[in-house]
Amino acid sequence: MESGSDGGRPSISDTELLRRIGQDLRSIYAEVIKQPLPPRIQATLALIDREQRLAEQPGRTLPY
Repeated sequence: MESGSDGGRPSISDTELLRRIGQDLRSIYAEVIKQPLPPRIQATLALIDREQRLAEQPGRTLPY
């Protein structure tokens, strides 16, 4: 890589910069996905799932 006009730091192409940003984001998101869901979110998702299953039953309607 060549030195640019920004104080001697090597310049990189936009493509290489975007590739590095993508790698960093994938790494960060991978760590976030590994974390457990907070209990309130788990409870809310369970409620939504339960209501969807009830709504799929023939002849059943949701109470709202």
